[in-house]
Amino acid sequence: MEIEPLYSSFLRSAGVNTDTRSLKAGQMFWALKGPNFNGNLFARQALDTGAAFVVVDEESGIRDPRILKVDNGLRDLQKLAHHHRLVWGKEIIGVCGSNGKTTTKELISRALSTEKNVFSTPGNLNNHIGVPLCLLQLTDEHDIAVIEMGANHAREIDDLCYIAEPNSGLITNIGKDHLEGFGTIEKTARANGELFEFLHHHLGTAFINTVDEWNIRLQSKIKKHFTFPQSADNAPCELVDSDFFLTVKVPGLAPQQTKLMGLYNFNNIACALAVAAYYKIDAQKALDAVCSYEPGNNRSQIVKTERNTVISDAYNANPSSVLAALENLVSLKSERKRAILGDMLELGKDSAKEHRELGEWAAQHPEIEWFVTGKEMKQFADACPAAHYFEMKADLETALQSEKIESATILLKGSRGMKLETLLPYL
Repeated sequence: MEIEPLYSSFLRSAGVNTDTRSLKAGQMFWALKGPNFNGNLFARQALDTGAAFVVVDEESGIRDPRILKVDNGLRDLQKLAHHHRLVWGKEIIGVCGSNGKTTTKELISRALSTEKNVFSTPGNLNNHIGVPLCLLQLTDEHDIAVIEMGANHAREIDDLCYIAEPNSGLITNIGKDHLEGFGTIEKTARANGELFEFLHHHLGTAFINTVDEWNIRLQSKIKKHFTFPQSADNAPCELVDSDFFLTVKVPGLAPQQTKLMGLYNFNNIACALAVAAYYKIDAQKALDAVCSYEPGNNRSQIVKTERNTVISDAYNANPSSVLAALENLVSLKSERKRAILGDMLELGKDSAKEHRELGEWAAQHPEIEWFVTGKEMKQFADACPAAHYFEMKADLETALQSEKIESATILLKGSRGMKLETLLPYL
């Protein structure tokens, strides 16, 4: 099916939905296929729900003018999204990197929203399906869009760039994420650097963190830069205090305390302020917006329980982000500190090595009480004899229930699959 009639049908719908469970009358149901599902099988259900159109890439056997047949469901969804992006025609900021993408995206969106109508990626819909679905939500009311881009293999960022066509973009940092797919940190950097390559070939602008090693290395891929946070950069920003919440200062304005903690978040804050400066947002408005942001969804989220202060950072974990969170815990002025860690997943052949090296680092910090859980964390415990190890999370829950620790600062950190946030009721 040609793109123009498909786009015309999209414009007459109430948006695209790929899940009949949340499908609303008037929406366009788009049948996608995966290893364990086939959306084509739900074409009749979608029609019965009231779909304006149903897009399939297999013969449905249904005679209905609302059935639209395409060659490849995923590829044609991406083509439609790209076409809509071109018709929309306004500025898109691409956000990629190993850690901090979602927080940085949220901070940028809040800063820009003080003067513009901003669309930003909901949640973390940042892959080959999520990005097209985001782009199809753009309307004439939006002035600018902040699109998060994730990757776990080479050329994925490149593909997302050709769908979204960002005008500017940034790489938060490069860390040891998705090593199972990338293999090495150098390949991770190369994959994220695809954003800068795209921007270079399309005369876009890259936001460069001049105190980040990998940003500096990747800077050579693009000519148009907007730099931060050093005094000689385009958008200077200074870290004034980091215990407990970060306090930052930009030239000409008074120091201001944020609601974010962790030295790693300073770069996210400085980046958001740099993007705001580039897009001519009033500096005080941008600073106020960034400082009012409170993290949630277990991303450096501060949870005050009846007995303790918990840093719930259990949305995701890789060796780089865990080490950064632990270094921050060490720096905090708290008499009692505890780290509750779960497996770091998707590390492939490097998993045992990375967990062991993290344990060796932990063994040098007896001021922290270590509690670890998961099969991979056995390597950590072997390298850090002081650690309390529980292969099963249920056994850790039992131990926490009986111990009832009080007056402590507790870091909760693990990969999404570990769901460590379920431990919060016991802290």
